[in-house]
Amino acid sequence: MASKIEVEVELKEIAVAEEEKEKEDEEKHETKADIAEEDVGEGNVYSSLTNPSEHVYGLPSSIGSYTVNKDATFDISRKVRVFRTISLVLFVICVLLLVVVLVLLVKLSGTQPCQVVGETNRSPPEQECSLKKCQEVYQQPFGETQFLCRDCGKGWMRFENTCYFLSQTRLTWQESRKECQRKGGDLAVITNQREQMYLSRKGNLNYWIGLRHMGTNEWTWINNTVLTVRYWEDDSSPGDCAILAANEPPEHSWRPSRCELHLQYICQKI
Repeated sequence: MASKIEVEVELKEIAVAEEEKEKEDEEKHETKADIAEEDVGEGNVYSSLTNPSEHVYGLPSSIGSYTVNKDATFDISRKVRVFRTISLVLFVICVLLLVVVLVLLVKLSGTQPCQVVGETNRSPPEQECSLKKCQEVYQQPFGETQFLCRDCGKGWMRFENTCYFLSQTRLTWQESRKECQRKGGDLAVITNQREQMYLSRKGNLNYWIGLRHMGTNEWTWINNTVLTVRYWEDDSSPGDCAILAANEPPEHSWRPSRCELHLQYICQKI
């Protein structure tokens, strides 16, 4: 009986051992299956790359590189065309401005028709006064145009409808008047501000004019006209003849002086 019981115990132990072994085999099999699934799920980076050009550290493919270069080239070409267009527009504008400036310079520097024949004895202009030109400029009848454009003569200056002569020689007041009369005129008679400004601007010295005391305390012009406009600097100075000081402000450039002094003079004729 004892040996039968022992046999049964051994059989049970063997059965238990085989069950435990089977469990261990199953656990090992399950462990291997889990590891295989994880390997398949995560994937092997290096085994999955079949094309070397697709390597994560490799160069871009030729197709992608060609597309990028083509777009960049197109963008550069467009910018160059825009830059050339802008440059051309600016060049045209500069040329037009240059033409306008040249035209203005020509107009401003050009001489006017019927210009005075000569301003001084030193350098008289050679521009001649043409009756036809004056008729075109002034649009006046023949008689009046002929009067405006009459030649004053060498060394004379025309202002409005009067001719003036600024001498370079010095004479007394009386001698100056005789010289003006010899030239066909007389000492200047200034009756308005325009004449005063013109003669002051043209001269740069002291000149006798046709103004003096005529036996009274009143200043009178040589043509016996009344003194209406006055440009005295100081009329209380001694002297019976008047001079125009062209180097003084035109508004205050007259002053009395002794008639015996030798000064330049201004002649006038119509």
